[in-house]
Amino acid sequence: MFLYNLTLQAPTAVSTAILGHFSGGKHQEVVVARQQFLELWRPDTATGKLVVEHSENLFCRVRSLAAFRLTGGSKDYIVLGSDAGALSLLEFDTRGKRFVAVQYHEFGRTGLRRQIPGQYVAADPRGRAVMVAGVERTKIVYVVTRDAAANVMIQSPLEANKAHSVCFDVVGVDVGYENPVFAAIETVGGDGAQTTKQLVYYELDLGLNHVVRKWSVGISDTANKLIALPGSSDGPSGVLVCSEGFIEYRHSTGGANVHRVPVPRRTGQIDTRGLMIVASAVHRMKNAFFILAQAETGDLYKIAVQYTADEVTRIGIKYFDTIAPTSSLCILRAGFLFATTMESGSGHQLFQFENLGDEGGECFSTDTEHDSVPEFSAHELSSLALVDEIESLSPVIRSQVHNLADEEAPQIYAVCGRGARSALRIVRHGLEVSEMAVSELPGTPRAVWTVRRRESDSCDEYIVVSFVDATLVLSVGEEVEEVKDSGLLATAPTLALHRVDGGGLVQVTPRAVRHVMADGRVSEWQPPQGREIACAAVNARQAVVALARSGGHAIYFELHDQLGVLREHEQALHVGSDITSLALAPVDAGRVGAAFVAVGCEDQTVRVFALDAARCLEPLSVQAVADSPHSVAMVQQGVLTLYAGLRNGLLVRANVDAVSGELSAPRTRFLGARPVQLCVATVRGTPAVVALATAPWLCHVVQGRVRVTPLSYDALDYAAGFTSDQCAEGLVCIASNTLRILSIDRPDAIFNHAAIPLSLTPRDFVLNATSRHFAVIETEHAHLTSAQAARELVARGDINESEAETAILPPEQFGLVRSERGRWASLIRVLDPFTGDSTQIIELEDNFAAVSLGQVVFGGETFVVVGCARGMTLSPRGCQAGAIRTYRWAEEGTRLELVHATPVDDIPQCLLPFNGLLLVSLGGTLRLYDMGIRQLLKKTQSSVSPHVITMMRPHPQLPNQRLFIADVQESIRLVAYSPDTHVFRTVVDDTLPRYITSMHVLDDGDTVVAGDKFGNLAVLRVPERAAKLLDSDPTGARLAFEKPKFGTTHKWDLVAESHIGDIATSLTTCALAPASRQVILYTTLMGSLQVCVPFVSKSDMDFFRTLELAMRKLWTPASGRNHLAYRSAISPVRSFVDGDLCEVFFTLDYDMREAISDEVDRTQSDIFKKLEDMRSMFAF
Repeated sequence: MFLYNLTLQAPTAVSTAILGHFSGGKHQEVVVARQQFLELWRPDTATGKLVVEHSENLFCRVRSLAAFRLTGGSKDYIVLGSDAGALSLLEFDTRGKRFVAVQYHEFGRTGLRRQIPGQYVAADPRGRAVMVAGVERTKIVYVVTRDAAANVMIQSPLEANKAHSVCFDVVGVDVGYENPVFAAIETVGGDGAQTTKQLVYYELDLGLNHVVRKWSVGISDTANKLIALPGSSDGPSGVLVCSEGFIEYRHSTGGANVHRVPVPRRTGQIDTRGLMIVASAVHRMKNAFFILAQAETGDLYKIAVQYTADEVTRIGIKYFDTIAPTSSLCILRAGFLFATTMESGSGHQLFQFENLGDEGGECFSTDTEHDSVPEFSAHELSSLALVDEIESLSPVIRSQVHNLADEEAPQIYAVCGRGARSALRIVRHGLEVSEMAVSELPGTPRAVWTVRRRESDSCDEYIVVSFVDATLVLSVGEEVEEVKDSGLLATAPTLALHRVDGGGLVQVTPRAVRHVMADGRVSEWQPPQGREIACAAVNARQAVVALARSGGHAIYFELHDQLGVLREHEQALHVGSDITSLALAPVDAGRVGAAFVAVGCEDQTVRVFALDAARCLEPLSVQAVADSPHSVAMVQQGVLTLYAGLRNGLLVRANVDAVSGELSAPRTRFLGARPVQLCVATVRGTPAVVALATAPWLCHVVQGRVRVTPLSYDALDYAAGFTSDQCAEGLVCIASNTLRILSIDRPDAIFNHAAIPLSLTPRDFVLNATSRHFAVIETEHAHLTSAQAARELVARGDINESEAETAILPPEQFGLVRSERGRWASLIRVLDPFTGDSTQIIELEDNFAAVSLGQVVFGGETFVVVGCARGMTLSPRGCQAGAIRTYRWAEEGTRLELVHATPVDDIPQCLLPFNGLLLVSLGGTLRLYDMGIRQLLKKTQSSVSPHVITMMRPHPQLPNQRLFIADVQESIRLVAYSPDTHVFRTVVDDTLPRYITSMHVLDDGDTVVAGDKFGNLAVLRVPERAAKLLDSDPTGARLAFEKPKFGTTHKWDLVAESHIGDIATSLTTCALAPASRQVILYTTLMGSLQVCVPFVSKSDMDFFRTLELAMRKLWTPASGRNHLAYRSAISPVRSFVDGDLCEVFFTLDYDMREAISDEVDRTQSDIFKKLEDMRSMFAF
């Protein structure tokens, strides 16, 4: 078995983000790290939207980022710390639209280890040096300069190692143009000595070219973060050391003068632990600066530092606002705050500053003594306003694939997020569409167009709607009104419409070609008597009309330069078959007219004719298609591209040679059981094609490659590009008897999400297939629900019962109330995924936590079983008491009724229906239960695993005889059940200790796909001899009595394995598109969606393996990471082809693509077609 691994959606969690001018322009940009992806985001200050300019797979684990600007430069570089074991200095190439490594220095080849630098990177604020540090011992400093040709250069590395030291944070200290200084939080110990945390200054002596440990001072053992203050003329220099519950200022010149300020907390808190600062941003203004710091609860604090000369006199801190906990904060000069999340259920948010928080609220400073921790009253957003958000799936706890909405493609249902910001997200393939306006029309329209007063105008003037026997003209402004004096013929339908040079309009009706001039005069051409115009194509200077039932007769018109009117060409176009559709090519720069016209014919062909003066109406190429073309379009998408929408629902795309007009590399895709109508629009400033079938589709260019993506919207009949003051790039569409204006906010996305909010962190969920309702278990440690927190405050006497409802802040914004460790909040929820309503919420009392969930059938009735544990501890693992709560579905599957609770002596980690009974895993033991009146009845138990069974899956063909179990650290085991002796026997186990996080059994029953917590994906298969023995003896008795030295006699055969760089949390097999084969779909903890496509053809397997080898040989990612080493980070890669690496071929320059195609012995167009077909046939 060979698998083709492909990423459908990149990880949505952002581990770190940096701010700078990476394109070298005036606008600030943000570079974010999403696991192995590095992306450049541009906040559009005019619209308040986040625009993803570029995304690149670095094929490494991005550990840290820092922005670096050389002295006197205007462009920022990126210092990248990764598991490549090297320093990478990256530059964003604005011409090639990619990240380029300008300097690369390797210092380790053993991957992600504590002593390998890269976990922390820090840059000198004056752009002279960078420090790269590891978790333990190692620190390296590089001096960065320019050579004679102004190229960026780095000098030899200078070591600043310290034995037995552990590093927690590193920053560059702003000391002006003195020797660069870096500050670090370290613990130093060894040989049994007590370890204490220290703040250490490392100074780079530029004259002597070495690094010295300049200064150190003891700090709190809870210190976790450093914030560097501006220096020289901008500030006092030094750092703020963030510890649990307080922040203090430290600097080498300050001596014993320490300024400490406590971190305030909310009033009425139950937990007395101090708060930790997790993110911060320093914003410089003219002659001033301020700091925004965020605590782990999400509260933002504004920190002001007062100083005279180089001495700090006062530090003040006050509550600012509350947002979701973030991984990074970036303050833009345009007045925006960008906040990224890594684990919260909310997305990455862009806020606009309403004020700086100077008004109102108490400021706590170092001037006053605080006997207790100061408190504040949290409030709704007052200083910030949310203007945009990019949704995030991270973390994905569990996911399932269903088609509950009865759509063409299935939906992915995933429980995501943490705490009160978690949600059940319904993920669909398609672009999210915003509906801006809907108006009913007097009749059923057939087509719609938009026109501008002048070609240079930025907004459309008219919306023209064509009916069966009439045309309606609407003006675009503050209100849409009907226009009577446009000059267009209102008593006939319109076939084509366009503004021509000189300010006039060309309107094509079935009986005439009308040229409405700017002064109101009308020039009209009529077809021969008894003939009508079937279709037409018009641009600013040309028009082509085809006559109906004429055997392919078409008339060509050109705009006369002197007279300013359309004149019929002396020659006519004869095709030989009735013409169904026409399209003119876009006008190239330097030309006055289109060079080609595309003609769709009834004989199932698409033909291209020349319109040049030298070869006007000369046939150039023909493409046979599967049915008659319903519509055609030609757009410039990197190359001139021809689209043909067929009557049978197929979309055909082919490249057109810009000189010869030859058609090449045709590609076909099925869009639905309706004729495909094509319309040209503009997306992100580039031409795109809207294909309308049973669903609307958008064909547009994303990072140099054409992407065909459905729109998550109703079926449309016709569409046209639309631009107004309120909608910079939109679509005006007709659907039935309505006119709609739509906008696509994120055309670079692939999926859209619908979120149903939850209250606590979800753990698992099951579906009632009859009522289509989900049952979800939610559990939170060291936090309380709003009801529990209110009861706790009432019991303490802090509030009375009448104040209980309003005393607790809304958890959706402010999060859950923290409590002491060892306390659990848990509930069971039944919800309707169509309405998003929770039909029932059952809160578990007495410190019970819901651990596992399942459905089982007893006596023909379906029951929901929930495994619970009271007072559960994770390390060491245990509980005070365990229970299995049994519920039955009630009220047509919309509610649950408790039947009984069965006590157990351990944590019920897994629940599975087996042989008409309930199978429960308790530690390493399997126990069978039957239904009883007062509780479940224990039937049998067997010890089959050495540690803890974390997962169980039934055999797809023999669910009553065999099952697959996963141990917490001892991989997967195949267990056989003997119905005579009621004994479970382990018959196959593994040779490697895999820490399994997800698994799925394939339909053959002998192959299992599993993911582990180190980011590996493995395919294991039952050995052939063991499979034969199990067929002859299903109980596994013969295999069990073959006593080996370790484990069992038979071990799994490793079929395939690869490092995917993330933890797979769910695995399943499904078909993602209509009429497509099944693939292995898996979701990861950081929010990515990926598929594994099994090869069925040896030729395809050989082609992609050869392409992968050529890419590894001739191309290196910007991180410098060896691709083979990355995919073999834990175990050697086997029988996997990296589709992400193969698809990098799209983004390479021509010379590199040509070299790779020579290596593969295929043309570039052949490789393009193979890659596109592989994605479109099995995924999207």
